[in-house]
Amino acid sequence: MSELHFSPRPNRASEIAWHPYSEATFSEAKSQAKPVLLAISAVWCHWCHVMDETTYSDPGIIKVINEQYVPVRVDNDQRPDVNARYNMGGWPTTALLTPEGELLHGGTYVPPDAMASVLRQISSFYSDPESRLALAKKILEVKTARAARSKTPTGGDIDPNTASSVFALLSSDFDDEYGGFGTDQKFPHVPALHFLLDYWQRTQDGRAQTIVQVSLRAMAGGGMYDRVDGGFFRYSTTRDFSVPHFEKMLEDLGGLMYACARAGAMFGDAALSAVARDVKRYLDAHLWNEEWGGYGGSQDADEEFYAQDSQGRAALAQPYVDRTLYTAWNAQAAAGLLLGAGLLSSDADTAAWSRTGELILNTLWDRLLVDGLLCRYYDGTPHVRGLLVDQAWALWAGLAAFSKTGNALWLARVGELLAAMEILYDADAHGYADRLTTQDDAGKVADVTVPFEENALMARVLLAYSAMTGDAKHVERAEAMLRRYSQTYQAYGSFAASYAAAALDLLDPPVDIHIVQAAGSRLSDELRVQALACATSAVRVDPIDARTGADRLQALGYAADNTVAYLCRGKACFARASTAAELAEALAVGKAASIG
Repeated sequence: MSELHFSPRPNRASEIAWHPYSEATFSEAKSQAKPVLLAISAVWCHWCHVMDETTYSDPGIIKVINEQYVPVRVDNDQRPDVNARYNMGGWPTTALLTPEGELLHGGTYVPPDAMASVLRQISSFYSDPESRLALAKKILEVKTARAARSKTPTGGDIDPNTASSVFALLSSDFDDEYGGFGTDQKFPHVPALHFLLDYWQRTQDGRAQTIVQVSLRAMAGGGMYDRVDGGFFRYSTTRDFSVPHFEKMLEDLGGLMYACARAGAMFGDAALSAVARDVKRYLDAHLWNEEWGGYGGSQDADEEFYAQDSQGRAALAQPYVDRTLYTAWNAQAAAGLLLGAGLLSSDADTAAWSRTGELILNTLWDRLLVDGLLCRYYDGTPHVRGLLVDQAWALWAGLAAFSKTGNALWLARVGELLAAMEILYDADAHGYADRLTTQDDAGKVADVTVPFEENALMARVLLAYSAMTGDAKHVERAEAMLRRYSQTYQAYGSFAASYAAAALDLLDPPVDIHIVQAAGSRLSDELRVQALACATSAVRVDPIDARTGADRLQALGYAADNTVAYLCRGKACFARASTAAELAEALAVGKAASIG
């Protein structure tokens, strides 16, 4: 169990005998006939800190918890699999469970008086043998019903209108007055922004451009952006983006940085390009962990600190930074850096973004890869092996590194990780499980789930990997995964954006730019740079080394003696280019033809 993090202000929460989330802990609860108190917190969470300072610092509550419960504390960032199964609508989550992991009572922040009352009621109920017997019968009914609901969806043909349907949904949810989505508190919805950019590349739809530009400008120009240190805050508590919740999360920052870089290049919006560079400045100055070679996970919310100008902040301590390296978030940032590098006008920025992106990925493979699968986080030691979200983002970033550098090492690493991930694939469910099952599983964590958004990302990975290797079996699997949700994707609302992006890649695939890299030629570097600088078309860049890729070249029918770029859609190639200028012209002509 990693070291627990409590509020940075005075509190007594550490006096509670917190246990790790494990099979041994739940077995202890069962042997002692005690309920489990599950507290899910986060290092950046304001109300988690308040609960540490109030409820979990109350001497009477500490005594009751230690004597009548088996208390478990879980960090949301470190164990998203636990959070996904038990979160009660926010953080902190306060869940009272049976020793089997079934919910007895749950909520978020619970003040001391209310907590004392709930603890007494649950303890009294659970100490009665007849009540426990009746509860056991009810739990069996609940588990049976849950198993029935979790049966594999039948699916069907992939809706050819998936992208336009999700676009229409996002368009109707767009706040025309203030930007963003909805009319209440505003989260950035990064996957939705990237889908809209993908959609615009295929359609040039002006509404998609408006939604992205207005939303990003509103976030960057309002209270959700820190104009002193840089970086976006996590979300706005108001419709007009004026009052933020002040934590900063790598989970959002990497995707927003890349979205600003993409939108800036696609729409000629220099202000958004500048925001992208400023987010990178914040990440390097405040989240970079020089010792380990990656970005830390978050910086705490501190309203008093962020209300100051630069001079006022200089007199205060910076809010706490979680230096832990989280795989998925670092991989997402690395992908944005590698793919966004070519969209910047400055050669120095391009080089810095590329260098940082590849350094992060090397860190992940060097420090977090254990027995073929990546671990969730690193705090000096890797922890929690085999979560799908970490593998998926690392694969996506690995493909970005291959496209950017032409280094076949990255394609090989992607292939090796994909092969290791077969242990997660459920052929009956047509999808990847969200986690690797272990003997230490307990409660609902033992229930296998096939998550919607992560499998959508995996479908995109498989489609891209197939395009770069010629292995059609990956397309077949991606199609099966997308069919699984073909009848239900609209029920996910704006969260269907990731699925729609995958459907776009299947039904209206990017232009594949195969760059034959002849031995000793520097032209291939120029062609890769030009291809990755293409913002207005959806492209996949596939560098093929003539020295090691003879079989691939033969399968594609390309000669190995010259450096040249072939532009193809599916199996049909429509242009070839021997210079960067020819490639730029071919992309422009191809784009005009595709939307004409």
